[in-house]
Amino acid sequence: MSSETRIYSTISELSSELPGIRDRLKTGSSHKPQGIAGFDGFIDTFIRMEQPATMAELGPKIAAAAGIAASYSVHHNGDKFGGNGPLLTAALHGIHDSQIDLTYIGAMGRDAILPIFEDALASKTTRLFSLAEPAHSDCLEFEDGKVMLCDMRSCSEITWERLLLTVGADELDQLLKDSDFIAAVNWGKLPNVGEIWNQIASRLSKLGVKKKKLPFFMDLAEFEQRPREDLERLLLDLPAITAQCHTLLSFNLKEAWQMGAYLGGDFNGQKAPESVAALATFLKERIEVDRIVIHPNDGAACASAQGTVYVPGPVVKTPLISTGAGDHFGAGCLSGALLELDDLGILLAGVCCSGYFVRTGESPSFAQIDSLLELWQAGDLPERL
Repeated sequence: MSSETRIYSTISELSSELPGIRDRLKTGSSHKPQGIAGFDGFIDTFIRMEQPATMAELGPKIAAAAGIAASYSVHHNGDKFGGNGPLLTAALHGIHDSQIDLTYIGAMGRDAILPIFEDALASKTTRLFSLAEPAHSDCLEFEDGKVMLCDMRSCSEITWERLLLTVGADELDQLLKDSDFIAAVNWGKLPNVGEIWNQIASRLSKLGVKKKKLPFFMDLAEFEQRPREDLERLLLDLPAITAQCHTLLSFNLKEAWQMGAYLGGDFNGQKAPESVAALATFLKERIEVDRIVIHPNDGAACASAQGTVYVPGPVVKTPLISTGAGDHFGAGCLSGALLELDDLGILLAGVCCSGYFVRTGESPSFAQIDSLLELWQAGDLPERL
C-alpha cells in the first residue's frame, strides 16, 4: 500500500483537482446502472428537542434527575420510513435522477409491504422484496447530534434463508448477474446479515461474474452492541468478499474509533484531519478491503492502495435535517465509484451529496452536486439551498 497521505483542509486547496471531477459529475453515468441494496428497514419517529436543545445540556440534567423524574419540551415531527438501506436507496435514485434500476431487499412488512415503504420506495425502485417487519426508532434530534432509541426485535429475522425464500434462487441469480453494484448497510443492527454478504459474494463467483466488476459498498452503522466474536467473524469474512468485489467499507468517526480500538489502536477523541487520515490508514492496513472510508461531520478520509486522502466538507452550522446524512454520504461515495472517480472524487461526491441533503432535506442529482461544488469553490455556499 502506498504511504502517501494528502490532507486538503479547505476547498481552495482542491482547485486544481475540481475541473476533472466536475466534468465527470456533469456527464453522469454512461448507462443506467442496476444494483441491489439492503437489508434493513425502520419506521422512524422524529422528535426535535426544544429545551434543552443540545445533547451537551441534556446529559447533566438527566444525570441530576436520576431516581426522581424529569420533563423536557419537544416537537414531534411524525413518522417516516427509515433504515440505512431504504434511505441510501432513495438517495441513489435521486443522485442518478431516476436513471437507475434499484432492487431493495429489506424489512418493510412481514406479509405485505407497509404503505409507508410503498409510498416512499415503490416509485424509486424496480423491485421491492420484504423479509420481515420493520424495526422502530425514536430519533431524538438535537442541535449537536441525535440519539436513536431502537426496537430491533425483528432484525434477527433477516436471514439468508428468508431472503432465498422471498426472492427465489433463480430470480436472485439473475439480479446478481445483471448488477453493477451491491449496497449492504447496517451490519451493526442485523445479527444474521453477515451470511447474506458472504453468500452474495460466493454466488457472484459461482455465476461467473468477473472478479472486481462490482463495487460492494458496506456500512457497519452503529455496532458497539455486537459481541467481539461477531467482529472477529466479520474481519475473517471480508477477504473472500474483497476477492470477488471491489469493497468499500464506510465508518462514521465514532465507529472508526471503535474499530480502531478493537484492532489495538488509540485514536479515540482525535478529530483533526491528520488524525482521521491516520486512522483510515491504520484500518486499511488491518482490514482486507479495497477502500476504507471515514466520514466525520466536517470532512472525510479514504485509504486505499493509492494512499490516503482527506477532504473537508461543506459544513452547515444548523442542518435542516441530520438523520440520513450518513446514508447520503454513502450513496454519494458509491455513485462516485460507479463513475470510476478516484478516492478524492469519491469523497467529494459523498460530502457534497450529504451537504446538499442537510441543507434541503432532499436528495441531490449529479447536476445539483456539481452546482454545490461550484458554489462552495466560489465561497458562496449558503446555509440553505
